[in-house]
Amino acid sequence: MRSPPGGCDDLLAACPDAIAELRKLLDRHLRSRPTDYLATYLDLLAVNEQYHWSAVVGDFSDDFYVIACPHCAAEVTIAIGGYGRCSAIRDRQLGDVDRRDLRPASPEDLSVAGRWMHATAVRDGQDHLAEGIVHLFGQAECPC
Repeated sequence: MRSPPGGCDDLLAACPDAIAELRKLLDRHLRSRPTDYLATYLDLLAVNEQYHWSAVVGDFSDDFYVIACPHCAAEVTIAIGGYGRCSAIRDRQLGDVDRRDLRPASPEDLSVAGRWMHATAVRDGQDHLAEGIVHLFGQAECPC
């Protein structure tokens, strides 16, 4: 259950009771620590209208996120996983230029959505996911 295609928002809005029940079922399933934890977690994000996070969060085994630096507009790659927890400028010929360690956010300083994402992962013993989330919402440093 990822971001609904155009025009489906009205359909979801017309079914608040069904959505609330689905939310409870998904949350109960997460608490059972299923083998499909991440897929269910992402579905619960979507049910909670966190469509962006539902679409982009991975398992943090080797995830890469490309963002624009708010100061210089350089394209910065954020890596979270087996490659490390860092930011860098990626160059086709040189590889990563000037890697910098990510500074994780404090769980207390996360946005409302981030706090919920982190707290749910911690509650369910998903330490790797919880650690990835604080790095995802943490401080990246632009090498420029």
